[in-house]
Amino acid sequence: MFTSCFRAILSIQFLALMLSSQLAFAQQPVRTIFLVRHAEKVSNDPDATLSPAGLKRAECLAGMLKDAGIKEILVSDKKRTQQTAEPLAQSLKITPKILPANDYGNLTRNALYQGNGNVLIVGHGDTLPNIIARMKAGNIAPIADNDYERLYEITAIEGSVTPVVTLHYCQAGGPPASSAKPAASPSPKKTPSKK
Repeated sequence: MFTSCFRAILSIQFLALMLSSQLAFAQQPVRTIFLVRHAEKVSNDPDATLSPAGLKRAECLAGMLKDAGIKEILVSDKKRTQQTAEPLAQSLKITPKILPANDYGNLTRNALYQGNGNVLIVGHGDTLPNIIARMKAGNIAPIADNDYERLYEITAIEGSVTPVVTLHYCQAGGPPASSAKPAASPSPKKTPSKK
């Protein structure tokens, strides 16, 4: 009888431990991190601002992410990243946090561990691959100079992340960069053969 009572107590304790561990897992903060390159710029000058197409893309990004639960926006110290985030930041009444473009350590720490809610990171074509790799979310192909339409998504739970997902957004300046194809030559007209 003593052993059956002891087993029952152990079973109840084990069940309580399992439930509490599942509850603890369910309460862990889950956040989605969105990463985009700044929108189209007016020139290749290091301090270039957004072009009219880039300003349209920034507005489109704001419309796309307005209901995404963004609570923090991280941008680089370059004006074009700040301009890309500005419409969304104004809409959500968030002041973006400005970090040096190559400060991957602080950027990763902020995105993964600090604050509540989802995060938008606006970076550069040469910094986003490094940021994603540093988060251990996988590797992305280098971003072409004319490619502004990619939106990367990572889900983080207590510092662990899912593999990066690549999406496409906002065709502000014409067709998406990845689908730009040379114009097709007209096909010759076929004339019906006479029998």
